Amino acid sequence: MTLPYGSNSSITISKYAVEGLKKIYKKGIEYKKAGVIVLGLVPNSRVQLNIFEKENPKHQILMKTLDFITKKEGPNKIKLASQDLKRVWKMKQTKLSSRYTTELNEIISLK
Repeated sequence: MTLPYGSNSSITISKYAVEGLKKIYKKGIEYKKAGVIVLGLVPNSRVQLNIFEKENPKHQILMKTLDFITKKEGPNKIKLASQDLKRVWKMKQTKLSSRYTTELNEIISLK
């Protein structure tokens, strides 16, 4: 999915993630959880404007509030309605080196 305008709103990003999932989902196929690659990240001061669409201005205030609560209370105290409140999914990282991009001697090798 490509967003039509730059956004740092979890609400907007979640909306497009669900939209993307609806586009690729096929009934009857079993799926596994997978990672997401996010490209084109830029600072707020360098966001390309779109003449036809723009971010909801209320999102900026809401995201600051969500960030404040998350920082104060921890990451599992408040979530978007589309997120599962009971499950906290984490990627398996049992074979991941903590410095896998900077320490060549810690790269995983297969025999």
